Amino acid sequence: MFALEKLTVKTKVIIVSVIAIIVSLGIVYIRNTHPITVVKIDDWVFITRNDEGNWYYKANLVNIDDQTHILTVWVKIVYTDKGKHEFIKTHKEEKYKDIDRSLSLVLIDYQKMNYHEESVVYYTNSGEILGSDELFVKHLEFIQKSVGDKLLIKILDDYNIKR
Repeated sequence: MFALEKLTVKTKVIIVSVIAIIVSLGIVYIRNTHPITVVKIDDWVFITRNDEGNWYYKANLVNIDDQTHILTVWVKIVYTDKGKHEFIKTHKEEKYKDIDRSLSLVLIDYQKMNYHEESVVYYTNSGEILGSDELFVKHLEFIQKSVGDKLLIKILDDYNIKR
């Protein structure tokens, strides 16, 4: 360490430069031999907003089956105050008083233009699960300009899917 004090400025610059080059070459080697995977933590894509809330779909979990023409997608609603109030009116259980958002698993047939919601999970703002429902209504048709219709159009555009 004390020997560094005896070196000239020019020699110190050369040593620092050599160290920087070695570190740079090491980084280049590691990047080229070990793939670096970047994962988005929050990959929700905005669909639309209405009185009920803000609607999103989970882009990194969209499954597209080209043979059956079925899209499987998670849809999230972050409720507005009005949406929370309406939800509590229809779900009269006390446990839903702190509802913040819901996640639904939706299957969409983009050829037949229908869908069904398989399940929905309800959450608080802190992520606590309030409840869930398994849904048995199948093959609902899209209503023009509805949230579901906007979801379908957005996914078809985002993934360049032809009907």
